[in-house]
Amino acid sequence: MFISTRVRYAIRALIEIGLSNNNGVLLKEISKKQNLSLKYLDHIFTQLKTRGIVKKIKAKKGGYLLGRDTKDISVYDVIEAIEGIKRIECLEDKKACSRSSFCGARVVWENLDDRVNEIFKKLTLKDFIDAQKRINEQN
Repeated sequence: MFISTRVRYAIRALIEIGLSNNNGVLLKEISKKQNLSLKYLDHIFTQLKTRGIVKKIKAKKGGYLLGRDTKDISVYDVIEAIEGIKRIECLEDKKACSRSSFCGARVVWENLDDRVNEIFKKLTLKDFIDAQKRINEQN
């Protein structure tokens, strides 16, 4: 399975905010802790902010907070915000392939697509944060 670098970095950054106990986190702090480009993070956070996944604090210190509870931010939400949900062309548009009405592969791809999306919708930021907390406790 392929999860893009941008989505993985977004999840890593969101984990940092989730671990902050609802304190604003500056992008430069996330950049330093996660060894990520500040410019790259800024682009990612623009997309996350547009979808309400994060919100920018307009106070003196600034920073970002989560836009909703960690259990209400799914991996699907993050993928959708960062790069959109991409499907096989024939699943998006039956007219894209002349075989769509009698293609067994299309049926299997559609079933797989549905299952993967279901998993992405069930997997939340809370799951990632809980995993990170367990690792932090062990170290």
